[in-house]
Amino acid sequence: MKFIYWSVTLDGSLVKKELLLGNDESIPEPGGSEVLVRIKACGLSDVDVELLQAMGQSRQEIPCGVQIAGIVTKVGSAATRFTVGDDVVGILPMDTPLSGCAEYCIVNENYLVIKPGKVSYRDAASCIGEGMKMYTALRYLGHLEGGETILIMDGARPAGYMGIQLAQGWGAKVITTMSSEEERSLLENMKPELAHVIDTSESKRFAVLNECLEDTGGLGVDCILDNGVNMYPNEIDEEAGQSPKSKRKTDLPEKHKVISALGVGGRWVTSQRDLQLDPPDSRLLQLKGASVCFLNDSIWTLSSHKLGKYLHILRDIMQKLEQGKLRPPIVKSLSLEEVPHKYLDLLASAGCSKIVMEIK
Repeated sequence: MKFIYWSVTLDGSLVKKELLLGNDESIPEPGGSEVLVRIKACGLSDVDVELLQAMGQSRQEIPCGVQIAGIVTKVGSAATRFTVGDDVVGILPMDTPLSGCAEYCIVNENYLVIKPGKVSYRDAASCIGEGMKMYTALRYLGHLEGGETILIMDGARPAGYMGIQLAQGWGAKVITTMSSEEERSLLENMKPELAHVIDTSESKRFAVLNECLEDTGGLGVDCILDNGVNMYPNEIDEEAGQSPKSKRKTDLPEKHKVISALGVGGRWVTSQRDLQLDPPDSRLLQLKGASVCFLNDSIWTLSSHKLGKYLHILRDIMQKLEQGKLRPPIVKSLSLEEVPHKYLDLLASAGCSKIVMEIK
């Protein structure tokens, strides 16, 4: 059985990651409430070594790929939800010992739902991770309601693209940002049309606050979903142009401008795990009666008592895909054998695309 895994080494504070192809002579057997899934597609994303370490998962070999779609080939003695031949889709927990980017994978049946027949394996795998992240951010953290206005940063990227569709489906008015012509083209051709697309490229990165206030008559937006924020603009300005990482930082909105763009009672959902609020920031949030929530889309698989909501989200995403209420992002496909050699290079230039491993 072939599988892909991350080989992680620490050189002081520097983390070095490499994707490798492994090969086991045997196929694992499911036990208890587990099922054996023959993988047909797996959505890929970069491994978050820092987060795994913070959760006590310090390993030199880390499974690759958690967003899976495939066919049940065997069931454990206590498994009751699926039978052999069922098409399934799901997300493996963070502490999974096995890679989803593999020919086969053992999965607890409580992390899976039935894949609708009209939804391809590739579409299911490309949507389930980003769909779960955006559903969590908008519905459970942002408490988004119909008629409200939301700013979703980086709307052309796979997660933002899913978030826009979910928000519009719930009746919200969506403002988003772009920083390239490829992103502009994708966003301006979306149906239904977006309320506004803000250009944040280069010197225009300061436009977010002004244009959000202009679009809302000076009231501010009800909810903001960021993709990281620029906490120290003066330091970043000095670094700009030195590296792609620094360039990415300069594209991010300043935290104080994000808070300023919120309306009264607004909700800010952030992916910035090391966010630090200075006294002026806290005071402004308090004056607005606004709140800040931190997004960790893996929360549903961290505790067994959250599995009910987790399964509800998975089923709803699949149902929306089947009904055409959600459209998958642009997908770039790789074979299992291509992943170690091409994935990291492809990830650096993926742009609006989601990378998926497919087994024909």
